[in-house]
Amino acid sequence: MIRFLNACLFVLAICCPVFAQQAYDLEAGKPAQFNGIDYGFEIKNERHIKISGEPFMRYELTVYVTNKSNCTKLFLPRQTVFGQENFNELAAFDCLNANGKRLTAKGSKILAKPFTVPYQQKVKNAEGKEVTTTTNIQAGYILHNGESVTNMFVAIVPDGERPAVKVRIREITEL
Repeated sequence: MIRFLNACLFVLAICCPVFAQQAYDLEAGKPAQFNGIDYGFEIKNERHIKISGEPFMRYELTVYVTNKSNCTKLFLPRQTVFGQENFNELAAFDCLNANGKRLTAKGSKILAKPFTVPYQQKVKNAEGKEVTTTTNIQAGYILHNGESVTNMFVAIVPDGERPAVKVRIREITEL
């Protein structure tokens, strides 16, 4: 029985590789670059606030992913050991020193747009004639060359600190 379980674990490890995400520390205005894609954030607004008498800093952050690879990136949904989730997630940005108070966020995700292809099929209409219909089917996700995808979130950090942001990058496989 133990040999069987070990063999199953070995086969599972070979057939279902773990798709780890790479992580980078970021500074405002200095994006991380990976495979021709920039991952970064900008501070749009900052101000001092008080919460329950304690001083904090409130930042409005815009996170972005920009394709500078000189080619369009297409990626397909893939089955993982953990299911079929977040197929269109390009990156997850985490503000490590954010506290999440007052309905603010500790991070944000950047999602790619769906990519559709036309599918034509012949069907019979109500009169019995054969007609061709075209349906758009989602085939995957796309990030065009030069395209920037952005998202904004508000983070509250301790007084006197700047946001400490880390990005977790989903690796886009080449087709």
